[in-house]
Amino acid sequence: MSILALFQLTWRNIMDKTIRRTPDGKPERRTPDEMLRDAVSDDTDIPGKGKPLDLKAYFRPDAEHRMAGKILRDNNVLPAHLQERKDAEEHLKNADEHLQRATEKIAPLQKAIRPLAQTLIRTFSYDKEMCEALGLNALPENFHPDEETPPASDILETISTFDQLCKQYNARVRDLTYRYLENLRLAHENIEASKKRQLVNRSLLPAYAPIAKVDIEAQKEYIQTRFPLLPERPRDWESRLKTWLRSQQPSLWNRLFRSV
Repeated sequence: MSILALFQLTWRNIMDKTIRRTPDGKPERRTPDEMLRDAVSDDTDIPGKGKPLDLKAYFRPDAEHRMAGKILRDNNVLPAHLQERKDAEEHLKNADEHLQRATEKIAPLQKAIRPLAQTLIRTFSYDKEMCEALGLNALPENFHPDEETPPASDILETISTFDQLCKQYNARVRDLTYRYLENLRLAHENIEASKKRQLVNRSLLPAYAPIAKVDIEAQKEYIQTRFPLLPERPRDWESRLKTWLRSQQPSLWNRLFRSV
């Protein structure tokens, strides 16, 4: 037998096995119902045919696996990568809730501080004079005089309240910054740990839709921009202020000597 004849015979055998044909050699055409009926008749002796599938036995094939699964269910324990995702979601939720609560407490302080700051700034003729009098390095942004300058004596009535409000404001902002960023940091760690665990063990099921990466630096900048810290006044600000007031309102003797 030639090589060509052998190839033709082999090809014919392959085609006969893959394509059903009628007695005249044409491809057999069957309806879907006929194909299903033939397929069922070919598998009449499947073990366990007609019985319900025991999926529990499929996923937990032995006593040790069944006991482990029962312990996890009874104690509400998730697989490690799912637990890490759950923890990340919890930390993100805590961060958002704390930001909302802190904002509700900080906003009234901002509202109360602004008019007092305006009064304080308008008392001085220029910013540098105020910084020197109170020992400040710089003034808060957006605090610029927009009304007539009040009497210098009025500053003594507002400076104490202003100082207390600023301390409360700065304390709440620092607390917000720490708690908010700490929750974001913990969420970021859990997200990365869950991803690494799934990369190491490919058999783990994906933890649903992936959580977006937490940009801690961007969130820190957002908090600092939204709630900037106010300049801290030195401990001797009261004596500095009184000294400045005396320079603005010299005593009778000083005025007399100046006139001589």
